[in-house]
Amino acid sequence: MSRLKLLLLWLLCTLASPVLCIAMLCQAAFGSTERALSMAVAQDECGNALFGGARGETISTRTGNALVEGKRWAKIVAPCIDFLMMQKGHCLANATVTTVPH
Repeated sequence: MSRLKLLLLWLLCTLASPVLCIAMLCQAAFGSTERALSMAVAQDECGNALFGGARGETISTRTGNALVEGKRWAKIVAPCIDFLMMQKGHCLANATVTTVPH
């Protein structure tokens, strides 16, 4: 994708972001909790991309995979995410890697 197209996409996302935040709030408070969750997952995937993660992968999945692979940073980050999600083992439950590649 060209830089010009990416800049236009950035502008569109910047303009849409406040509307999406308000829409998610309304869905969580009064509408579809499933739709609100889908919107939260999309923002999570965006945050993961910010830190170099794969497209379509959440921070929890990336951290869970890193735990399985024995990466040191994941041992620090996973308990924090588990605490925020109020679910012990949340990151490991979302891991998609089951064994460490050799």
